[in-house]
Amino acid sequence: MNDAPSKHSVLLMDMGGPQTPAEVRPYLQRIFFDPYIIPGNPIKRWLLSQLIASKSAAETRERYAEIGGKSNAVPNAQKLGEQLKKHFADQGIELEYEVATRYSFPTIPQGLAKLSVKQKAPISAVYLYPHETSALTGSCVSVLNRAAKKQNSPIDYHVKNISRTPAYLQGWANAIKQAVKNPAETIIIFTAHSLPNSIIASGDRYVDEVEESVEKIKAMLGDVATDLAYQSQEGDDWLGPTAEEKAALARENGFKELIVAPLSFVGDNTETLLDIDKNLSNAIKPLGFERFHRITPPDQQGFLCEMVAEALAQEWNLESGS
Repeated sequence: MNDAPSKHSVLLMDMGGPQTPAEVRPYLQRIFFDPYIIPGNPIKRWLLSQLIASKSAAETRERYAEIGGKSNAVPNAQKLGEQLKKHFADQGIELEYEVATRYSFPTIPQGLAKLSVKQKAPISAVYLYPHETSALTGSCVSVLNRAAKKQNSPIDYHVKNISRTPAYLQGWANAIKQAVKNPAETIIIFTAHSLPNSIIASGDRYVDEVEESVEKIKAMLGDVATDLAYQSQEGDDWLGPTAEEKAALARENGFKELIVAPLSFVGDNTETLLDIDKNLSNAIKPLGFERFHRITPPDQQGFLCEMVAEALAQEWNLESGS
């Protein structure tokens, strides 16, 4: 280890999610009032956010009801924080952490305020989105920087690209290799959460980052077919092709086994448990695949802590994240 602070504070951030049915509508309102999601006139954006939340609240409540009634984002991040504390304690580093969410609770200002009083140490912001995008990462950075200035708690490190760590790439590759039973008959469809095409057209690097991950993981897999799709579209003018379209093409090309690897998620949520395990699975049943399997994300596979630790070690200029 190089000469570096023996204490660090880490703020773990993601979108968050509702904890009760009553929180669903305000959660949706906050998402669609975000100028990084819907730019333009704030009055029109506020009206649109109210309309979207009103129309979508009932369906969204039903979706969360199917996975236990609430989001698991905060408890999963808290579990990660405890793992990181132990990981870095073994290297002689005293780590404190807090969880913060962009659209639910605790909020980013709340999380930063709690973290700042725990210990006097450099603060690292970790964005738990594997691929950087203005729609998510950029929005969090904006809110965090305003809160840091107001609270006089400067952010020393911004950790935005956990998908570039060896642990992320090798972890996904290992999980896929274990899942493949008959390589000649199998296709791997990598999926990433879709975004509005307007965001990508503005110069966002999200697609480039996703494709970079796919190419690096493909290089580790050997002789097995792969493809890339975007999932969980919420409108017509969103990134595609869809997972359903790619699955249909794969079956036309003679593949009998379909494995889905959702690269843009660090943990299970409605997009994996419902959009893949339920909706995609049901949609492809008529196609006649002999086997369908979905790879669980890094926290279930057990390499999320290693991913984040590697990214932090690089930012902190440690010799090794392991």
